[in-house]
Amino acid sequence: MDSELTLVRPQGSLALAAGAQDALSEAKGNAGLSYLLNLNSRRSRVTMRSHLQFIAKLSGGYDIRGCPWALIRREHVRSIVEMMTEVGKAPATVNAALSAMKGVAREAWVMGDMDSESYQQIRDLKGVPGSRLPKGVHLDEASIQALSSACETDDSPKGIRDAALLQLLVSTGLRRSESVSVDLEAIDTSRKAIRIVGKGNKERLVFLPDRTFNRLKAWQSCLARDTGPLFTRVRRHGVVCDQRLTDQAVYYIIKERAAQAGIDECAPHDFRRTFATNLLDRGIDVLTVQYALGHSNLATTQRYDRSAERRLEEAMKGQ
Repeated sequence: MDSELTLVRPQGSLALAAGAQDALSEAKGNAGLSYLLNLNSRRSRVTMRSHLQFIAKLSGGYDIRGCPWALIRREHVRSIVEMMTEVGKAPATVNAALSAMKGVAREAWVMGDMDSESYQQIRDLKGVPGSRLPKGVHLDEASIQALSSACETDDSPKGIRDAALLQLLVSTGLRRSESVSVDLEAIDTSRKAIRIVGKGNKERLVFLPDRTFNRLKAWQSCLARDTGPLFTRVRRHGVVCDQRLTDQAVYYIIKERAAQAGIDECAPHDFRRTFATNLLDRGIDVLTVQYALGHSNLATTQRYDRSAERRLEEAMKGQ
């Protein structure tokens, strides 16, 4: 019997494995890159990379690769938090940067580049208190209809795809990254539901209103297949291909259709916000809304509750 274990790489994974190997090699010895590599979602990596880039520049004009992360100490972290607060950064932004620095410190400690006491002092730092009103807009029924009409005036496969995509976003509250990750195999036609794997690798079911389900079926007829990605690129002359849309493409689709609909402000997260606030306004309990959105923290869901604001607005009328 052989005494060595030999791993057999699945076919088709060579490029992916090579990319992963390059990332691992680059992160070796760099606590910042190692921290980013350990994050679960691509969106989180993009967000935290931005924070670390900002922190590295504040720490002496470095970039992430060149910053001597192992030398960071409690007083450095506190100074960065204070500077971010002084320039008007929102508490959530400051606390995200603080979380990134704690994560990097942990990686430096695990690597043996930071002593336990220094790591513990950074880990024990408290976040910045406070909050800000959520940005973005709530899409009313007229705006939703205008977006739908903008897609319907385009009788090409692209119009059918965009109508299905926007309707899915506003009626399920999916993150844009979740919407483009949907495969046709994940759609349960008998229950009119989609199996979604969201943040934290957590799976949930989202249920489709009839209108949304019908739009998805219309788009699927353009795909002429039962497997593979749901939302794909449409090339010139209406040629539907099998290349999956990116979450950045969703951003541009929304911008394009919003401009056609005469809507000045409209971002991908506005669809998610609209879905959540509509449910809460209808009296759906917050735990159900939390499940629908795939939130791990109930407080995140509660930020979409506008009931107190609306009651106060009504109370002030006629004063």
